[in-house]
Amino acid sequence: MQNRILTKENSKILQGIAILMMVYHHIFIDGNLWFVNEPTSLLNMLNFINIGKASTFQMTFAWFCKICVAIFAFTSGFGIFAQLENKCKEKIELKEMYKYCFKRFLSFFKVYAFCFLFFNICQILIVGFDAFDYSFPRFIINLLGLAADYNGTLWYVPLYYCMIFISPLVYVFLKRVDLKKFIVVLICAFVLSFAIAFVSGNLLPFVKEISKFIQHYQTIYILIFMEGMFCGKYELIEYIYSKLSLLTSILLVICVFIVRTLLIRAPSDSLFDLVLIVPFVVGTIKAISYSKLLIKLLSFVGKYSAYIWYSHAYFYSYLFFDLVIRCDMSLLVYIQVVTYSLTCGILFSKCIKLIEQGINKLKKC
Repeated sequence: MQNRILTKENSKILQGIAILMMVYHHIFIDGNLWFVNEPTSLLNMLNFINIGKASTFQMTFAWFCKICVAIFAFTSGFGIFAQLENKCKEKIELKEMYKYCFKRFLSFFKVYAFCFLFFNICQILIVGFDAFDYSFPRFIINLLGLAADYNGTLWYVPLYYCMIFISPLVYVFLKRVDLKKFIVVLICAFVLSFAIAFVSGNLLPFVKEISKFIQHYQTIYILIFMEGMFCGKYELIEYIYSKLSLLTSILLVICVFIVRTLLIRAPSDSLFDLVLIVPFVVGTIKAISYSKLLIKLLSFVGKYSAYIWYSHAYFYSYLFFDLVIRCDMSLLVYIQVVTYSLTCGILFSKCIKLIEQGINKLKKC
């Protein structure tokens, strides 16, 4: 337990990578549409080796960057398992675990709510109430994070809530259930259900429903979250990490890129991340561990990843769209959006700290 590879620092690094990938994915999923004369990307110099279903290498890379969501889900699972492990050194208590989960939820929600209120107040003041459905019930549902009517990139929020509150149950399962016996039972149940479907003449509809369920994005990311907790329990990350060198880690990441690019059927396809997330996470952390500059830079960005997530859509799509200067060179467009979002993150985090300090002073009075 003392030799964890996914420490808080390394998780920040991964979150920094994930949020930078998220911004790129959202902006260039259809190529550079911000051009004035002709769309240009440095990545298009690699068009001659383009693979997969995207028309340019830039789009291929943007589609690959969808793995960012799996990174967030996996690191959340791993991190929560490590925290629950610290809370349950002596004995497993669901009450204590749920206290921790509720604190984690509040920590997440205060940042989300601040950003939500800031941008939507700006939206109302600048555009008016006609921009979206700001009726009271709809506004409250969105404020709670249960809908993403005002910012489509926030669809992950209710899924994250679910991850937080199922984590104690998953933790207890991993600690108390014999994994080998469970796998045997699971396989038997799977075979039996197929046999019953076949005998009853409903095999094809049954297979379609199972396939639909497994490929649903909510199922995929919940499973990846659990995968993170599983790796935390069985120290799979640490084992693979110890076997890698700089060269093999880079090759592993390249292999993940090639395999994912060849397999995905659409920009939003994430089914294969169930298998690819572990090698990608381990290879990336190992490769970056050799560069102190990258560690500092990505850790800094990762510190504000949540704020960038909430903010970036307002600069490439929504309210402050016009602040981004249109440019043929897509890299300059990307730098602008990242810079604006990161600046918001730094300012918002300082504002939240000031508010918290003010509240604490009032409590002492």
